[in-house]
Amino acid sequence: MRKGKMKNSIVTIAMAMMLSVTAVVGFGTNAKAAAGNTGNKQYSYSNIDPIGSCEWRTKNNATKVYVYPTAGPKIYYEANGRKKNSITGQYEKFAGSYSYAIPTGTQGSITNWINEKGGTEARLVMSRISYSRLDTSGVWSPDSTRNYTIFG
Repeated sequence: MRKGKMKNSIVTIAMAMMLSVTAVVGFGTNAKAAAGNTGNKQYSYSNIDPIGSCEWRTKNNATKVYVYPTAGPKIYYEANGRKKNSITGQYEKFAGSYSYAIPTGTQGSITNWINEKGGTEARLVMSRISYSRLDTSGVWSPDSTRNYTIFG
């Protein structure tokens, strides 16, 4: 009889410990940071043009801009930001990063200051390094889920 009670006590203690760990882990996952706009979108840039840009996309946090060129020659990438002027209602554009040459096949994270300058949107600006008839293409997102090869 005593052996059975001891076994029940050990099982009860073990279950209590498991529940407390589960509760702590559960509390940790409920606190969310600002959700990032991490959905990758395709881009394509004609290297015949001296400069090109992607559409404006919402930037939700201070993470790096993600760029992954998958085809074409190496080009320069820069993140631009914009914010709405509260008085005029017009958008003000600004440089959000320095310009970096990211090799094709490299997943890059561009350090930027868009969020810190009050920017709510970002876009990718591309410029050629040399003239080429090949288009450069890949994917990008204004907010990263992690750091890749860091530029800046």
